[in-house]
Amino acid sequence: MYSLESNGYSDAEMRELLKKDRHVWYEFDLLDKDEIPLGKITASGNIDYNSEVAIQRVASLEIIEERDIDFLSERVRPSMCVETPNGTARFPLGIFLMSSPSRRASCGTIGREIDCYDKCQILADDKFTSRHLIAANTTYVSAISAIITSAGISDARITPSAKETAAPLEFEIGTSKLEAVNALLKAINYNSIYANANGKLIAEPYVSPLVRNIDCSYATDKKSITLPNAEEELDVFNAPNKIVRYLETADRGVLISSYTNSDPYSKLSTVSRGRTIVDIEAVDDIADQATLDAYTVRIATEKKIYQKVIFRTAVMPNHESNDCIYVINKDLDVSGKYIETAWNIEMKNGGAMSHTCRKAVNI
Repeated sequence: MYSLESNGYSDAEMRELLKKDRHVWYEFDLLDKDEIPLGKITASGNIDYNSEVAIQRVASLEIIEERDIDFLSERVRPSMCVETPNGTARFPLGIFLMSSPSRRASCGTIGREIDCYDKCQILADDKFTSRHLIAANTTYVSAISAIITSAGISDARITPSAKETAAPLEFEIGTSKLEAVNALLKAINYNSIYANANGKLIAEPYVSPLVRNIDCSYATDKKSITLPNAEEELDVFNAPNKIVRYLETADRGVLISSYTNSDPYSKLSTVSRGRTIVDIEAVDDIADQATLDAYTVRIATEKKIYQKVIFRTAVMPNHESNDCIYVINKDLDVSGKYIETAWNIEMKNGGAMSHTCRKAVNI
């Protein structure tokens, strides 16, 4: 989640302004392939974020045809604009590549409906045309950076790591660079790469929700911007009580790690069920035994039973990837720290924002 500091207001002050009566509108900048502004266009639509897919930030827009647009190379940058006593504050919502649109005539205007994708689409479209080799003792971060740079992206932000490949790695002809990057990130227990609100590609280590700092809170109190009709779900899908991950190669032999839920107070444990339900998979690559152990614990955490809360609010523009949110909802009688796995912004007058958040629960 990025800071809302703007126009002389601190992040906290801007958050308070956005909870009051506010005048909000959306602007859409057309950019060339180097992201140099070309002018504004008239548009409306939605932005969707989903942490569980490869291209996490996408948009559906309707653009009013007022000028020629090169949909093959130009990009669109939506922003949320807020009127404040100090002037207009503008908050970015992403930079998107545009698909070839359909045209539709209505009331004397021509509208184009387009699907838009964040800059991870560049990595998804670019594929290796020969076998891509990574030598042993190469740092994973340098290997990832080289792949991203080869796709023409020079400003990605990757958190440094000293972990190195223990053996040579190879990606086959036809493998997308996005698939390769995420495979290498997985090997060092990082989250998948994503594009932030400024269009920068970001790769960061995975951090357990238990030790995450809270990015923001939504409470149904006097200052609440939460809208009615929240939902709660308890997802019992994929609830094994033993997780095993292993790597088997000729060079390194076998690395294996397992985690067993044997907690007698857990209804899902081997003790309570009287049986073992195993989730076992090979990993394509892993940096070392410690990373494999950490990755296995991460999978065990992610395979737990999740309480999912879905609610709507007025639009807050600074949400990014897997934000940590404290939710207090009196209608559902729920409270606690959640990870936001998906959100949607309606970019129109009176538009709202939906949030899908989840947390592991012990049952």
